[in-house]
Amino acid sequence: MFILDLLEQPESDFLDFKREWHNDTVNLVLDILCMANSDAKSDRYIVIGYDEKEKTICDVSANRRKLDDIYDILCNSNFNRLPNIYVETFSIDDKELDVLIIKKTNYRPYFLTKDKVNRAGNRTIRAGVIYTRNGSINTPIDQSATESQVADMWRERFGLTLSPKDRLEQYINDVRNWEYNYNEENRKYIYYYIPFPEFTMEYTFPENVQDYSKDNHSSYIFANSIGNSYTTTLRYKYHTTILKQEDLFLCDKSNYRILHPHADWLYYNPDDYKDLHIFAHSSEYSDRGKRVEEIDYKHSPNGNYHQVVFCYNIKNSFEYCVQEILNNKNYRNIYRDYIYFDSSSEDENKNIKIPHQIYLFDQDEDIAQRIRQEFLNLQD
Repeated sequence: MFILDLLEQPESDFLDFKREWHNDTVNLVLDILCMANSDAKSDRYIVIGYDEKEKTICDVSANRRKLDDIYDILCNSNFNRLPNIYVETFSIDDKELDVLIIKKTNYRPYFLTKDKVNRAGNRTIRAGVIYTRNGSINTPIDQSATESQVADMWRERFGLTLSPKDRLEQYINDVRNWEYNYNEENRKYIYYYIPFPEFTMEYTFPENVQDYSKDNHSSYIFANSIGNSYTTTLRYKYHTTILKQEDLFLCDKSNYRILHPHADWLYYNPDDYKDLHIFAHSSEYSDRGKRVEEIDYKHSPNGNYHQVVFCYNIKNSFEYCVQEILNNKNYRNIYRDYIYFDSSSEDENKNIKIPHQIYLFDQDEDIAQRIRQEFLNLQD
């Protein structure tokens, strides 16, 4: 049990114990600031309702602070950025204790932009001062974190402690801070990250793309779009070093600029559309526990199942964020407006409706279940 594991550990840079909830909001805010700015590599926990010295549970059900109340306190305390927190309640021997969980992020340092003074007027969290936690001890309210600690926090905030590849992954998520230029002479689009413009994405635009007929198709199935399509290379660079590269498809006279989305396979029984096997996340096994070679696919002797591909992106994934950057100031929505044509599966699936769109899934969504439902919806 999660809480029992915490109670067996001593206080540290990620764990603090309190007998009861704070009566003074200044003390609560200071504890959250110190924990949020800790060097801990994990989430941070303030266990409320436990006496570490006596090793006893102190029931907090009578004076509990609700999460909404805590958020109200933080919102009224002028944080530069609100930390991500939530509260879990546990019952042990009919006594309740709470765990205030502060999620680890890359947004340190947290600080207040305005002084916060307690009711008695004798304790002040000072604006702009950065507090942290050293081992099991918080920075005193009249002191601050050391210069080196503050420098490390800012370096982490801007991804400077990471490798260039990891920094790219982090910066891609900051979609709004990407801008682009077009070099007409070289027909090259260059996207750059505004805070660190040495990180770029670039690709070369084809010549005379407006003259391409609808028969000029990329060899990739999904890019055989209604209209023409052209394959170019999208390169992710740090200064002049290419960190990675992948195909980029300019479809329908470049109205759509599309990375190859995720592609998962579905096998269906043409005699019973609900008889499906779905290989989500390119898994070796279907959602029904079968390997591909165990399915009686029509191309195998006496095979019956037919194959359909589903293309999709996942919100806030690397591919999704790059797609958002490429779509900058473009009103066209590839998840709503774009239609692709899969000629390779025409004969095999001529008696059913097959997907002709790129789907968008939530991060925590059950991909197999969603694909199953979308396929069945198409047939209705």
